[in-house]
Amino acid sequence: MEPVTLQEEKDVDDCNDQTSFTQELPLGNKLELKPIIISGPIVRRKQFLHYLGMVLDQFWLHSRDIQMDVNCGDYDDFKPMHRAAECGNIEMVTYLMKKGSSWQLMNHFGENPLSLAIKNRHFDLIKFLKLHHAVLKMPLVRAAMRLQQAVAKRDFSALYAWSLAELDMDEKDYNGRTAMHLAVRMRDKQLVQILLRYGATPLERDIWNQTPLDEARKHNLDGILTLFHPRFTVQFPNKQAYLQHIPNKKLETDI
Repeated sequence: MEPVTLQEEKDVDDCNDQTSFTQELPLGNKLELKPIIISGPIVRRKQFLHYLGMVLDQFWLHSRDIQMDVNCGDYDDFKPMHRAAECGNIEMVTYLMKKGSSWQLMNHFGENPLSLAIKNRHFDLIKFLKLHHAVLKMPLVRAAMRLQQAVAKRDFSALYAWSLAELDMDEKDYNGRTAMHLAVRMRDKQLVQILLRYGATPLERDIWNQTPLDEARKHNLDGILTLFHPRFTVQFPNKQAYLQHIPNKKLETDI
């Protein structure tokens, strides 16, 4: 027997009418209409999955006749939860979680709901996911590179999103360089101030054994050095001393 699928001729835009999704299911020698059953190996319609992630108030989503695998995905393993997070739809994320969907789901691009919320600057959703103990699933070096991209573009909203996600703002790229290394190299005092506010330090060493503090001293960047003094020149002369006194760096203020 062929697997049960959504009727291909049924367009997702028809969800606004007052009819329920059904399909023909062989039963004995005759066909009978049965409630829709959506399962992971069967549903591959990206249009439907993306639509599902965007809506909440569709009456058929709440029907007792619907048995829905909320962790089903398309060929890119993009699931309703991913789409809901991408749209910043907290209501839909909550609904899907109640239906058994997980915030840990990753698609084939290495994105999970939290990383998509960060990418799209959905601050309230980031806070919501963190309250539910969501964590990033991407390699930390990849997160560090995205953080540096935000610095390079002076994308302050992206930096705020990463800080809400409680990423260590001193994460390093393949050369051991941090966002602070780049901000100092750019001679950008405002970026340095924001990174400090979000928990970054000028004390991490790259593969050339240089810290952002060393970089500022080397080029006589007095305006930036005043931001580091005295906290990172007297009180905490190295990373070890800093971590001993501040074991858990937290976001202190907003932008």
